[in-house]
Amino acid sequence: MVVNGHRVTGKDARDLAEAIGATDVRSVLATGNLVFQSRKSPDTLTRELEAECERRFGKPTEIIVKTEEEWAKLVAANPFEKGAKSQPSRVLAWVMRSPIPAAGIAQLRRRAARSEKIVHTLDGDFYIWLGRRERNATKLTGGFGLKSLGAVGTNRTWTTVSKITALVEEMKVNS
Repeated sequence: MVVNGHRVTGKDARDLAEAIGATDVRSVLATGNLVFQSRKSPDTLTRELEAECERRFGKPTEIIVKTEEEWAKLVAANPFEKGAKSQPSRVLAWVMRSPIPAAGIAQLRRRAARSEKIVHTLDGDFYIWLGRRERNATKLTGGFGLKSLGAVGTNRTWTTVSKITALVEEMKVNS
C-alpha cells in the first residue's frame, strides 16, 4: 500500500491500528488489510484510522472497516464459489463502505466483456467473475471511479479474501 508516496509496510499499518487502541493486530501479506480486535464501532474506527493515517502520512486515505459478522456475510455471499475454488484470482470481492448505487453496477455491466459477470450482494458489496480474462486485462477495475458515484470501496481477489478469512477464524479460536 502506498499513501502520499510513502510505502506503508505491514508494521506501519499495524502501528497505525495500535495507535487508535486496536489489539491483537495482524496484517495480511502486503495487501494493506488488517485484522484486529476493538470494542469501538466500525464508524469510530474508520474515522480514527483515517485521521491517524493522515497524521502519519500527510494525506487522507479512505479506509473500510468490517466487523467479523459483516465479513462472514460478505464471504457467504460469494456467487462464484466454483470459480473461487478453481481460479481464485479471477474472483474479485468488492468490499464497500456503504452500498454501491445501482448506477455503479449498471456502469460496470456496460464495461464488462461477455465472459465477465457482476453480482450485487444484498448488503451492497459486489462480486466480479473475470471469466477468461486476467485481472490486468479487464476493463472493469481500471478507471472505474467509485468516488464519482459517491461510493467508497476496494477490491480483493478471492485468494486474499481467503487469507483474511483464515486470520479472522484463527483469532476467534485464540480469543
